[in-house]
Amino acid sequence: MARVLLLILLGWLLYVVIKRIITSSQFKGPVSKSDAAKPKTEERIVQCSQCGLHVPESDSHIQNNQVVCNSPECNHTYQ
Repeated sequence: MARVLLLILLGWLLYVVIKRIITSSQFKGPVSKSDAAKPKTEERIVQCSQCGLHVPESDSHIQNNQVVCNSPECNHTYQ
């Protein structure tokens, strides 16, 4: 009787361990070395001088010393 209970206990422990391994591996996505090495920085938000839209600095350009967004309405004068 003790052997049967011991086998049931070992089977249950094995089930719990395998379940935890599978669950923890599902939530870990592939992380590339470039993503891990890159620090997460916040980007400055700037206002377009033509339409007034607030956009990230990477989505804008400087034209005649003024910030202009990349929207088609404002972008027609960009050279």
